[in-house]
Amino acid sequence: MRTRTDRFSTALAITMAFGLCGCTSFESRWKTAPSNANDGVSGRWIGTWQNTNNAHGGPLKAVLVPYGTNAFSAYFHAGWGKHSGTFRTPIHGDRAGDSYRFSGSKRVFGVRITTAGTIEPDRFNATYDSRFDSGTFTLKRPGP
Repeated sequence: MRTRTDRFSTALAITMAFGLCGCTSFESRWKTAPSNANDGVSGRWIGTWQNTNNAHGGPLKAVLVPYGTNAFSAYFHAGWGKHSGTFRTPIHGDRAGDSYRFSGSKRVFGVRITTAGTIEPDRFNATYDSRFDSGTFTLKRPGP
């Protein structure tokens, strides 16, 4: 019998597979986004994601695109074993000095996934959580 975690992992894998259609779009955004932006938030980020409730994890790239005051579209490209996929989630937050504290959420196959974190000019740390999965994103600015 399949557990809820198995069903969610399957849903996540399907989401990533459907996300493959967005890979070209993500790569285009990646190539045109700045490595460092004046606002300290937008642009390219590179790092890893890691579940805290199992051993799943892998490489992660992100491109943040501003669309309003303290609001960004966060485009992520995540790897998982031999699989990868792209997804987008809106994030909103507030600035405190050089830090940008944000939160966001997205529904995937009926499951709400929330994220929250802090972005500084050289670091992007976040957590994600759903009723089946939780984990961390750890990113930094890519080299030149």
